[in-house]
Amino acid sequence: MTRARRMDPVVRAVGHDEREHAARLAECGQRVADAEQRLAELEKYQADYASGLHSRTAAGISATEMRDFRAFLARLSEAVRTQQRLLAQARAEHEAAREAWRRAAQRARSIDHVVERWQAEERIHRERREQIDIDERALQLTRARTRH
Repeated sequence: MTRARRMDPVVRAVGHDEREHAARLAECGQRVADAEQRLAELEKYQADYASGLHSRTAAGISATEMRDFRAFLARLSEAVRTQQRLLAQARAEHEAAREAWRRAAQRARSIDHVVERWQAEERIHRERREQIDIDERALQLTRARTRH
């Protein structure tokens, strides 16, 4: 078995590792997109609710309604801050997954490069052996002809 063929299990393992990291990167990317969407929805809802408070205040509302509006706005603000933290965490995980995938892809490329180099060397050696065999046969044929 050639050196390049003996590397087949390594090539498969490294390729599998790279694919797993790529899948993890895609999952993390989806979590970032979901967190961004959720944050945008919360911020829009918060802005709409605050706008409603200003309209209602201009029309005149009771102190109880004002307190309830403000309490709800405070809860919305906390939800926005929580979502911002979740988004930051998702982005950090995405970046870590990107770096892990990059390293796995680099390992796979390195192994592929080594295997390709070995295959090229093996091809050159095989071609040299074949040429030597052809030369020997030609020499034997020439000797056989000159004897007769």
